[in-house]
Formats: sequence, C-alpha cells, structure tokens
Amino acid sequence: MASAIPDADKPLSYDCLKCVLQQFEANFRFQLVARLPKLNLAEKAVQLYISKLVIWEGGFELNDINYRLGVIRHAREGPNPEKIKRQNKEGGVQTDIDRFGFENYSLPELTPGDILIKKYNPLWDLDDNLEFAEGRLVKYQNILTDLEREKRELEDAPENSAEENFIESDQLNRSKRLESINNNIQSAKRDLEDSELTVQCHQCKRDNHPFPYDMFIQLTKKSSDGTVYTERFNYNKSLRQAQKYLMSKFLGNRQLVTTIKSLCFGACQLKGFILGFPEGIKLDVQEIQTVSNVADVLQRVETILEHPNRPFTRLVSGRFQLKDAQSPRVRNAEVLILYAKNFVECVPLCSELPNKRVVFPVVRHIQPELLGVLVEKLIDTKKTLGTCYEFTGLEDEDEAREALRVIAERFETSVVRKRLVSIPLPHQLQLDVSLTAYQNNVGHTLCDIKMEIVQSQPN
Repeated sequence: MASAIPDADKPLSYDCLKCVLQQFEANFRFQLVARLPKLNLAEKAVQLYISKLVIWEGGFELNDINYRLGVIRHAREGPNPEKIKRQNKEGGVQTDIDRFGFENYSLPELTPGDILIKKYNPLWDLDDNLEFAEGRLVKYQNILTDLEREKRELEDAPENSAEENFIESDQLNRSKRLESINNNIQSAKRDLEDSELTVQCHQCKRDNHPFPYDMFIQLTKKSSDGTVYTERFNYNKSLRQAQKYLMSKFLGNRQLVTTIKSLCFGACQLKGFILGFPEGIKLDVQEIQTVSNVADVLQRVETILEHPNRPFTRLVSGRFQLKDAQSPRVRNAEVLILYAKNFVECVPLCSELPNKRVVFPVVRHIQPELLGVLVEKLIDTKKTLGTCYEFTGLEDEDEAREALRVIAERFETSVVRKRLVSIPLPHQLQLDVSLTAYQNNVGHTLCDIKMEIVQSQPN
C-alpha cells in the first residue's frame, strides 16, 4: 500500500497555501509575509478577517496588537530636555514636527482613499510668539526662584522649643510643607524647561534656522502579552503618510473584501482627523464605534462599506446628541450603546429612538421620578416584545432602589419582587424593571437598571 505520509520536501500547491494562510490570525499573516515576501500574492488572495480595528491619530490597534507611530527627537548637542525624554520613552510625539520644532496640526491635502472625519480649525492654535514665550520663561524662572528660597528658609528655620507635643506637631507641619514645596518645585522646573524649548523653537523660526534635533519616525508594536517591537525610519514623510502606508500595506490590493467585526474611530479629533485608507477599499463591517458626531462620521465612511444599507449589529457612540438620533444608520442598528452627559439626556433619547435595545453606560446617577416618567412613555408608545433599555454604572444603590419603589407605587397593577418590578401589558406581555448590584474591579458597589418587555409569566 502506498504511504499516506506527505512528502515534507514537496511544496504546497497554490490552493493549499491559500487554505493554510486563511487559518492564520491577521497580524501573524502580516509578519509571515514580511519575512517571506513570496507569499504576498497568495496572502492577498485570501479573505482577511479582523476582530477589532481601532484607528486614531498616529496609530491603530488591530486585534490584540497596538501599532503606534511617533516622532523621536534627539538633541545634536547636549542632553534631551526631560519632556522630550518622556515623549521618546513613550514612543515619540504623535504629532508632526515642523522644521522649527513646533508641533504641526494642519491637515494635508486629501489623497485617493482618504476620508476627512473632522476638519482642522486654525482658531484652535494658540496665538503665541517669541515675546509671549520669553515672558512665560521669565515668569517660571521667578516662580522657581521664590519656591527655592521658601524651601531654604523653611529648612533653616529653628525648631519650636515649646512642649513636646507642639514640637511633634511643628515637625509634622514642616514635613508636609516641605513635601508640598518640593512638588511645586518639580512642577515649576517642568514648566520652565517646556518654556525654554518653546523659546528655542521661536528663535529658530525668527532666524530661519532648522530645529537642532535629529528626528525619526518610530513604529512601536505592542502585543497584549506585553511584547514590544520598535523600528525607526527616516523622517521624510508625515505621520499621516506613514500611517496610510501601513494601512495600505495591510488592507490594500486584496482580491476579496476584508471582514471587520468591530471598527472603532478612537481619536479625540480635537484638531482634525483624516482616515487614510487605500484607494477603492471596501470593508464588511458588522459593528462601528466613534467618540463623537456619530451621524456625521457614518455618512463620511459610507463609501468604504461593502454593505452600506445593512444594519450594524452594534453601534457605539460617545457624546451622543438628540440630532444624531435622526440618522437612519443609527435608527436601524440592532444594539445602540450611547454615552450621554447625564440621565436627563437619556429620557428624550429613549422616546425618540426606535431601536429595540439601547444601553447607556456609566450613567452614575438617575432621578427616580424621571425614571418613572420614562416607564410611562415606554408603555404609552406601545413598545414591542424584546424592547430593552439599560442604564449601567449607577453609583448609588439606595437611589436605584428608590427608583424601583417609585415605579411600583406609580403602577398599581405591578408585581413587586426582590429587585424586580413587573408591570402587566396587553397581548400577554409585561415590562420588567430590574436592579442588579455588583462590585467593580476596585471594590466599589455599582448598579445596573434594566427595563425590558418580555412575555407574561404564568402565575
């Protein structure tokens, strides 16, 4: 009988190679192709599955690996200032640096594949110049001089020769004052050093001299197990160009649409944000998350979605506003997770949104009477089976219990159990309002309140 053992020296066929590559996690596939470039065509021909892709200015997180881009600076003469040392240790500053040493927040011209998420507003820039910077420098020099003098005077002051208990009290007060002064001195030194660096940048600009630092782009890859890999490149392109290059290297030129379970825009977007995707890319996205302006962001990214009309299985939004509730993509999402400013903002959102399941995380505090009003509105609008609202992260358990008591009193037909109030509804339905208490990872007791329409339970 012929041996069934495969020949170890015989290379895999192209189709077998694609089947093997498809079993590998995305980051491992990228690493494999980097070491074996001949696999690139086969890897690009196999569909790519990504569990989580979080994008922000200067980097992204793909599954369990964080890719961070930053500008590293090294003084050509003398040591680096402490601020630059700290930033270099963190992987570099995540903002481009211009030829005079200033951080440059302006956005470049859009290139094919780019999506403008938030415009750059020059009014956000500080109105600063050399005169103002030198004024701050003198101010912090004077603050530091005064603090050091105060420290010397306190250290040289004679100890109180009164009774023993007063001596101990005096020493304790002196120790606390010295600790406070030392902290203020360290803070003043940091402010002074920052001011010296800013003055240096303004002087370079005045004299049209380049910033006297060697600069590089550093890529820092950090995995969930703490493994860190760094690589440095010449600073001959912007951070945004470098980020787009990486995104294009991983996601570009693929024969099949890339599937992403969760796509998140995690940037603060304070001074403008561009998504640099490969030209013509299409992504099959199941869940999406953004920190703000969800309706506007969804409209802008629609061009890269393979299924622009398919409802998201989950949509997460920070700083959610009532105007965002009018977006069709928001209203069609299967699950909404919305971060509102406070509980008062949640009530009109519940009335406005048709979604069956809405979660409001980290609400912290509720108003019992207002929760009762929300229950009334939920019943009056005749919500259907499966409708569910959750308010999580409540910090006051007594307040949450009071809310259930108010609801029980408001509806005479309600059935009250421990941490549960059930209100009968037509068509063999009931509204359950339940309270769950638990401890978070630092030992604090928090509560969740859930309101859900379920089928009536037989008595």
